[in-house]
Amino acid sequence: MFEHPVVAGTAEARALNSIADQLRENLPVAGTIEQRKYLAILREPMISTGRFNLTADGHIHWHIEEPFAVAYAMAEGELTRTMEGKTEIISAASEPSLYGFFQMFSRLFELSLKDLNSYFAVSLLTPEQTGEHWVIGLTPEDSRLQTLLAHIIVQGREGLINQVTLTEPGDDYTVLNFSYPRKPQAE
Repeated sequence: MFEHPVVAGTAEARALNSIADQLRENLPVAGTIEQRKYLAILREPMISTGRFNLTADGHIHWHIEEPFAVAYAMAEGELTRTMEGKTEIISAASEPSLYGFFQMFSRLFELSLKDLNSYFAVSLLTPEQTGEHWVIGLTPEDSRLQTLLAHIIVQGREGLINQVTLTEPGDDYTVLNFSYPRKPQAE
């Protein structure tokens, strides 16, 4: 999958821009999330479920409901976490992985090749290549990111992201599955 680099001015770059346009057209977006965290030291993944919404201006609300309630919100670059009625501000310095994840997710729908290339080598498989969906591969080129991530794989179709896989250096990885409520059919 990582053999299909996206370079500015190519058909792949135009396809990435088209995917980004479709994603932006669906904003604001809301749905449910299932997170599966696979750790080499555990036989079974840790699973959490909840819901999320993302506004057109990149504000995100992420509510984990199971196995315990915790809510995250990112707006204007400030990340907050609410647990048991107590809200705290999360800084990039205090929890860089968590802060970076929400910053990345809030910008994911932009898919700006210029911005992505600031941190990642970008690859793309289009529906013509996969048979049904698009797949974007992101490999960190920034040394700070390389300590946290080996690569990110984003999959989607029809203007929505269905799955994000975050692979860490070593054997640990996280799979985020997104589902969206059906839009009412016009009669």
